[in-house]
Amino acid sequence: MSIRKLRISDIEALHRLFAEVCAEGEFLLRGEAPPIAQMRAMLLRSLPLDLPQFVAEVESDLVGSIEVFPASFCRMEDGSGEDFGVLGMQVKKAHRNQGLGGDLMEAALEHCRRLDMRRVELTVLKSNAAAIRLYERFAFRWLSDLPPVTLPNGRADQPQKMRLLLS
Repeated sequence: MSIRKLRISDIEALHRLFAEVCAEGEFLLRGEAPPIAQMRAMLLRSLPLDLPQFVAEVESDLVGSIEVFPASFCRMEDGSGEDFGVLGMQVKKAHRNQGLGGDLMEAALEHCRRLDMRRVELTVLKSNAAAIRLYERFAFRWLSDLPPVTLPNGRADQPQKMRLLLS
């Protein structure tokens, strides 16, 4: 397994990964991946900025990704006037619980520190205990509960916001 920076040539594999995780209906609020053209446009906009965007490969198969976008990039400002990172991560089901998430997280957070980001936030479902344990291992802390949701698989869940202070 190897962790490396995301490249524009990864777009098709990244879209397949996102579609596969969305199709599970368990961990993401959306039931399907955004259109590939929309993902390509986002990558073309973000890659020149050297943002923390990494992928995990196993035998040339893209099996995981992590992205930390500035909140302003995602139009998610919190009113504080401070820009912060918004983290997203996807790992194929067959590759979970093997340390891949931790490796992706280490790469992304190291890059965030090099960029002098002050904090990183994420949203995770309370039912996703494995992800919460991973985030807590990296010192993310619960910040607030968000309104309950119904997942694409029909199950009700409770999202929560978590935050990591980097400085």
